[in-house]
Amino acid sequence: MLFNKANNGAVELRDRTGSYYANNKFDRIATDVMLAEHAIIKLVGQGIYDRAHDHYMGNEYQTTNPTAAQKINDQLVLMLQIPIGYRATYNYYQSNIVSHEDAGRKLKLDPENEKVPWEWMLDRDDRAQVSKGNKTTDMLISWLEEKRIPEWLESQNRKIARELFVWNEEIFQDAYPIDQSPRFFYTTLAWNKEVQEREIKKALGSKYADLMAYHLELNEGSGSGLAGIPSVNNGELEELLKLVQKAIPLLVMVKAVKRLSLQVLPEGVVQQFMSETEGRGASQAALLEVIKYQVKRLEDDASDIFDDVKLWLQQADPSSGEFQLLPNNEETDKFFRT
Repeated sequence: MLFNKANNGAVELRDRTGSYYANNKFDRIATDVMLAEHAIIKLVGQGIYDRAHDHYMGNEYQTTNPTAAQKINDQLVLMLQIPIGYRATYNYYQSNIVSHEDAGRKLKLDPENEKVPWEWMLDRDDRAQVSKGNKTTDMLISWLEEKRIPEWLESQNRKIARELFVWNEEIFQDAYPIDQSPRFFYTTLAWNKEVQEREIKKALGSKYADLMAYHLELNEGSGSGLAGIPSVNNGELEELLKLVQKAIPLLVMVKAVKRLSLQVLPEGVVQQFMSETEGRGASQAALLEVIKYQVKRLEDDASDIFDDVKLWLQQADPSSGEFQLLPNNEETDKFFRT
């Protein structure tokens, strides 16, 4: 793990999160750390974790007068430890409310100096922990992109993203606000790809191949994921690409709202579902009617974009929407007799 190298894991967690007690036994939270590391690896790739772990366990970690490479690796370890720490401690707190003993679950409390928190307090604390875990994960991915870490550039998620019309959170943000969250962007990457290969490909028909070739050339060699300069300046395909980039995030959000928990969604989206009052309602799932309403809005907005795409296709090829309903009338052809 990226913690407890010198049996100092509890202190490391306290330093990274500010909430974990340094005198707690690290063994009690070790499983939660492993689960948190697994979740982070799924986002950023095994290569990133292995590089950080090798550096953390090596003798060069935190030496005096570090080289530039050592400084980068020191920072990489820190950037990974922070979101892992928040995720692990949140999971630990969820299962540490009561003690588990042979006689059953117990609540141990010093009645003179301690009080059990109200549920709304627990809800507020949970939201704060989840928010910090999400934001520090965003910070990690943004740092990996900014520093051009090779293991990140070669990770599976990033490679898949660069083949999509909506290839980063900035493009996604332009169509639907997700708090500029790369974490959420990569969490929904599979749906992004599904929408492109099913909905968009079906809508564009033969133009899909042309747009894909234009997109790949546009994005080729662009390390930051921003638009490059294609060899052919095709204004029409650029216009079509922008329309597609508006439609895909809306359709991805339809799936996200239906399938993801509120803890995974960006805070700006969650505000649409949260209960107006504190208390038990704040920790409950959003009402089905609210979800249906939000999904309907997203689908309507996506439908409007698809109408623009159809109009673009019609203007690009006026004959594409014309169909011959009746065969040509040839006097020599006898279809029926009276």
